Amino acid sequence: MSDKNNTSDELNILLQALSKRLGTDSEELKSAAQQGDINNLIKGLHPSDAEKIQKVLSDKNATQKILSSPQAQKLLKKFLGDK
Repeated sequence: MSDKNNTSDELNILLQALSKRLGTDSEELKSAAQQGDINNLIKGLHPSDAEKIQKVLSDKNATQKILSSPQAQKLLKKFLGDK
């Protein structure tokens, strides 16, 4: 199986796990992520958790700090390839 297929499979598994955690359909979650609609992504979370996510995402420095973490970089490389 190619790396592209492995990444696609891993992404689908991640979407399914996330959709269960958020209480939403994985296709709805995928669509919301592709459209950048954060409200649809966090609608199933506890209000305090949703507020934390919105706060971090609205703070450019906090978002950059999270995205530059080794864990986030590993996930990004896995999903985007070594581009």
